[in-house]
Amino acid sequence: MTTIIGLAQTKGGVGKTTTALNLAAELGRRGHAVAVLDADPAAHAVSIAEDGRLSFPVAAHLLEGADDAEVSVWVKAVRARPEAYVLIDAPGAMGAAFGATIAVAHIVLVPSGATVLDVRGAAETVAAIRRNRRTARRERPDILVVPSRIDRRTGAGREVVATLAALTEPVAPAISYRAVVADSLAEGVTVTTDSPSALEFAALADAVLRRLGDLE
Repeated sequence: MTTIIGLAQTKGGVGKTTTALNLAAELGRRGHAVAVLDADPAAHAVSIAEDGRLSFPVAAHLLEGADDAEVSVWVKAVRARPEAYVLIDAPGAMGAAFGATIAVAHIVLVPSGATVLDVRGAAETVAAIRRNRRTARRERPDILVVPSRIDRRTGAGREVVATLAALTEPVAPAISYRAVVADSLAEGVTVTTDSPSALEFAALADAVLRRLGDLE
């Protein structure tokens, strides 16, 4: 069965696409078949993958309309993917694709920086996921908040884990802000395996797999 990992945040610039691509790369290094579906009209993930240097497929998967038939087709296409793990890079706006990502995912990662606006966006996203669960009367999707693009030299950066814990959802190990992460994606690749950032994404992968019950 395909495990679906959504990445969603109403606030932009928090490292959602960066997290999706580097987490996918780490899962691939562990021998899992993985794909990233770009549901965001901004198409950042698809753009990064254009050079063909990533080790996993990235495909656009937009949801143009909001009627039940279109959403059903979109969801079925996600579930029909052959990979073990499919990551969905959801749009920031709370539209049809945002809601469909939450509905189809087994777990939703909510990246957040340390600013007030970042945390507010994370809170809005968590609230939307909880509403979806209540409406559907189910426990899924699980939620994992991911501190992202964190500058540990600042007070807010050092305290971000405690700040995000106030959302009362599990918080993953933090992903630090490093220029090498952005530089690598600008070149169409993910971080190298021997970099400090790769170790952080490996820790994130452990946290995700642990929540899914897949960590051996």
